[in-house]
Amino acid sequence: MIHDATPSWSGYNYQGKLALHYVLCHICDKLSADPTYTFHGDSIVLENNEDFELFVGRELVSFHQVKAYEKQSFSSYDEALFGLALNLFNQPGPLGYIHTWKVINLPAGKSLQQAIADFIADLINEHDAAPASSTIFKAVNVTKDRNKTAKIIKQAFNDFTVEQVYDALQSILDDPQLALGRIQSYMYSGVACCSIDDINDLIKSKLQEVLVIRGGVNTAKQIDSGFHHLLEMVDVYVTERHLQKQVSDLLHIDIFDILAILDADYEDVSSRYLAVKFKERFFCLFDEFMNNPDYYSAPENLEGFVCNLSQIRYALLSAGPEKLFSYYKNFSPTVKFDLLTNIEQAFAVNENGVTDVLLRIFNAISCASCENDESTNKLVYRSLANPENYYLPTTINDRSPTNIAKKLKANTRIVEDLYEVNHMIYDGPQRMSLSEQATTHTTAPPSANCSEESPRDDYFSNLRLIPIQQAMDEINAD
Repeated sequence: MIHDATPSWSGYNYQGKLALHYVLCHICDKLSADPTYTFHGDSIVLENNEDFELFVGRELVSFHQVKAYEKQSFSSYDEALFGLALNLFNQPGPLGYIHTWKVINLPAGKSLQQAIADFIADLINEHDAAPASSTIFKAVNVTKDRNKTAKIIKQAFNDFTVEQVYDALQSILDDPQLALGRIQSYMYSGVACCSIDDINDLIKSKLQEVLVIRGGVNTAKQIDSGFHHLLEMVDVYVTERHLQKQVSDLLHIDIFDILAILDADYEDVSSRYLAVKFKERFFCLFDEFMNNPDYYSAPENLEGFVCNLSQIRYALLSAGPEKLFSYYKNFSPTVKFDLLTNIEQAFAVNENGVTDVLLRIFNAISCASCENDESTNKLVYRSLANPENYYLPTTINDRSPTNIAKKLKANTRIVEDLYEVNHMIYDGPQRMSLSEQATTHTTAPPSANCSEESPRDDYFSNLRLIPIQQAMDEINAD
């Protein structure tokens, strides 16, 4: 089973990219106003009170909440906005922004601030009507049946009494500058949202703007390299930040470090850069999959919902770029990677195999049955009812067992890649043993001088292809 100790986002997904874009906007704004601005004490912190926070001169100036939801109704965002309001109440001065994938559909005739105020007013009215069973009461007394809103209240007002929470909420309504007047949707080119399809281009546009202002090398290659190195920097930071959450001192990303990446010379293409570029594209496919209603949909009520796909995604996000590519090779046993150009070949990645097969598997099969061996970069599903059965999720979208067997025979990594695996999940119509196909179609006639079966041939005796639905039924039945 995956025991998830990884952060829910990184430099490679929507939230991390929005944080980067905002920081680059800050750099452009400061340099445009004062080309000699030093950025001394300017930094960002991720995953603290909100998704990210900006510090200027070591002073907190803004909170940022990021929500990558397909849904647009205000009710999908009300609790996040309520939590943002409470953080602003506890911290006079900073502004609060919400960044969204889609425009929030506000209640008719209401502004964002008025909609949040109505949410808070409902909590107050609920308490007035039934104090002993209200959300405020349950939050303070940590009752077992408390909802998410109550948990948000407790997190923000941990030591408050019921009366103090009530008074704080009332004061937020009475004085907009305590919180509500400092909340707004962040605008992207005049629009209150940023599509996943646009964020990469927006970041690169800001990168180019920074390079022009600073007089640096301004080429497409420099921009693309800087973009991917920034993603990796944020990704490494998020992992460190997650591991150090119990440490009192906040871990910051200094603007100096971002500028150093932009100033570096990326004339030579390194294997590290190619691996980073592969990781960015790989997780873009996750975003595209989850944004496609033909592939993915979340339930209306997210409370208690465990998304199989997201859990696998979080586990893979924690892998470094080179390790992620090793995972990809294990998911692709029918692909022969050249030792010298394997990272480059990642850009010939079978994207349809990832989207139409691998991600469908991750989404369909219970993550509780997944075993992630980080030492070998291998992720498999295991049947609890039949523990001898190991199921490898693959990118195989070829439906011909004969072709699949030929490609497996050509894979010099087969013994290592398929160790313990006896089922390969693929996008095919039926369960099929590969032993007959491998022997009939790919093995040369036996020689008088060759009496032993090779270890690679021996693997086919127990190896089977299994369709996604059948694998899901077998594994989820446990």
